[in-house]
Amino acid sequence: MLSYYCSTTTSEYQPFLDTPPLSPLPLSAGETPAKKLSTAATRVVEAFRRHEDGRLDRNQLAFQLKRQEYQEVLDYLEQDYSLKGWVDCKIRYNYDPATRLLEIYMPTTIHEKLTANVAVEIKRFTQQFSAQCALPSAFPAFLNAIHYMASSDIYAHDDPHYKRSPDAAFSHFDDQFPGIVIETSYSQKAESVEKRADEYIMMSNGNIKMVIGFDVEYRSNNQRVDTISVWRPMHGQDQGGPFLSTECTLNREPFRDADTRIPINPNHTLTIPLSAFASTSTLLTHSIPLADHATTIVAIPFLTLANYVTEAQEWETKRRNLQGVMDPVVVGRRKRRRASTPPETLTREDERVWEKKEKLSERKAELEDGTWGE
Repeated sequence: MLSYYCSTTTSEYQPFLDTPPLSPLPLSAGETPAKKLSTAATRVVEAFRRHEDGRLDRNQLAFQLKRQEYQEVLDYLEQDYSLKGWVDCKIRYNYDPATRLLEIYMPTTIHEKLTANVAVEIKRFTQQFSAQCALPSAFPAFLNAIHYMASSDIYAHDDPHYKRSPDAAFSHFDDQFPGIVIETSYSQKAESVEKRADEYIMMSNGNIKMVIGFDVEYRSNNQRVDTISVWRPMHGQDQGGPFLSTECTLNREPFRDADTRIPINPNHTLTIPLSAFASTSTLLTHSIPLADHATTIVAIPFLTLANYVTEAQEWETKRRNLQGVMDPVVVGRRKRRRASTPPETLTREDERVWEKKEKLSERKAELEDGTWGE
């Protein structure tokens, strides 16, 4: 039987071999038996397993998953502590109950390094601005409470199942939501970044004040360019009453030719005002006058952004081709690897994991010889 997964890099459904539902993990004494996982939940759990084993394709995978099926995945992870630890620490994924879509992201080195460099630059600007402020200014105390949140998960204010994992974020210590979110797409459709920007602003009820989106190698008029976009919440009023929407304040502005690596619009800048770093309530609580909310805190030249992408690509190429500097290998030196845990000292959790992996191996063998489901 063939089922389908949706790869959002192609926006098409592609077939893969169906798999039988996973059975619950072996139980310890006194544990309550768990329900058998649905087929949809099984696909997600097995994708998490392939990620842990280094066998998941390095692209963006998406799975159709109902809310109750997503809860099955969460419940399963609560039983399998080893896999849960891996998912929590290593896997970046989003889940939207409205669209029933769970997306797993596999960022590239270029993607990660560009995002990291921009985050470092934003932090440098905030520290520099804070240092220039003379007391009794309220700016230093406020800016010192801005924290880099990396890709920490964000949950919707009205739905705990609605989860987003940004590429980077900045948040004031007092706020529920980060003020700034950064999303970087590599060789993906810009529409996916636009959609995510709208989701961030809506899920936070407008408390996420700025979404910065980078699109590396975006195709425009038969040319590959690196672009930047910025979205901000817009509050308005119409005949139906007050409304919240997303406004694009910088739309796919190119900053680098991806083919020639030549910077584009090098004198343009990415500017971030103070108001983007925190909720209005927090700004006022920290005695920041309304007149100062529009003060520009960060101004990153497009030339700097272009250099970041070039540096990231060179970094990836050098390491992929094993051209980086390293100490010489000592001829004849043996590697004494750390001894594995003796079988007699395995914990109950280890036993559960090994039993689970054995069953997965058996299931894989059955699939390969075509005996499953006969």
